[in-house]
Amino acid sequence: MTMTTTFTIQPITGKDYHYDFIGSIDASSAAVLDTLSNIPAESHVLLDFSRVERVNSMGLSLLLKLFEQWEGNRIRVEVQHLNRMVNMLFKITGLGRFVLTDGQTSDAASGTSVVNPEPPRHSEHDASQTAAKIASDKLNFVASLQSGQQLTGWYLLNTYLQRRLTRAIHFDQSLDTPDPSTTDLLFAKPFEACLMIKQHGFVPLMRPIAEVDEVVILTRADDNRSLSDYEGVTVGTATEDSFVYLLGRFLCDESGIDSSKFTFDFSGNEIKALQSLIRKKCDLLFMLKKTYEGLSSFSHSNVRKLDESVTDFACHLFCVAPHLKDESQALVDVLMAMENDENGKEILKDIQIQGWTKSEAGELKMLQMVYDRYVK
Repeated sequence: MTMTTTFTIQPITGKDYHYDFIGSIDASSAAVLDTLSNIPAESHVLLDFSRVERVNSMGLSLLLKLFEQWEGNRIRVEVQHLNRMVNMLFKITGLGRFVLTDGQTSDAASGTSVVNPEPPRHSEHDASQTAAKIASDKLNFVASLQSGQQLTGWYLLNTYLQRRLTRAIHFDQSLDTPDPSTTDLLFAKPFEACLMIKQHGFVPLMRPIAEVDEVVILTRADDNRSLSDYEGVTVGTATEDSFVYLLGRFLCDESGIDSSKFTFDFSGNEIKALQSLIRKKCDLLFMLKKTYEGLSSFSHSNVRKLDESVTDFACHLFCVAPHLKDESQALVDVLMAMENDENGKEILKDIQIQGWTKSEAGELKMLQMVYDRYVK
């Protein structure tokens, strides 16, 4: 099935301020959505999403901005007929309060809250602490790999960066939350990047092109149950403070399984979590889709995929420590030019990335909002 890449709005005949949204809502939809910005105050707006195929993080950011503008004008906003993935994204981001379910908004109709919706308090980054950090001649580059098959490619990228930036750079694979005091360059998981940005002042520069973090839900190959049969089981995953964990829980809830009744086994990394599943220490596994796709044939033969997300919401981010902010443009230029360099193209292929693009402020805002909402 081909995904529609355009977005249009059609007024519903005979209904004031009732609209059909059609296609995919993303950064290119801004001008179309802006046509609805002058709706009179105290109106009732009803949006039908039955023909919306996809809403990515930038699309969610644009919708949130429009809905908040309407709320400020005392306009009642209701959305109906969302597909499964868009409905899940609305819930994750707090936009679920606008969704109609059996005549009422979903917050009022919802039975179970899977995670604490209150945003926790975080200690804000103190710029004076990192301002005192003295830059050394050697930079430390830490990367959270999406697949074990990428490791050689990341070492090659490290060498590539050293030559083009004319700086000594030491590379390490991230197995845990990076140490902000010893990390200069960082390629991080979505929530890991949020932590480093919010608490330690790291600066998000780039993201992989056409690359998003999705979750797969796995069971053992010899377990023939359907997903709906796994109520109250033990679920394995790497860590609690991860986008994969959050997305896995929402995916289960969207499938009618109460994820609050699961027992969770946090193993520290995805390979250990996979081993726990195969050894029958847990019944289900939440895993990054790209990790799953990179598993060996032996591992693939021992698991069975029950479900997967298609959210187009979050991705790994390439960040720099705050003391390198003023020097970051040189790094951006090198990463952007890799697509036009034969050596760079080969390295991109090795790390399984099409190329690099700058992180959009809107998508970063949505990701940080979700992180603040759910991570303690």
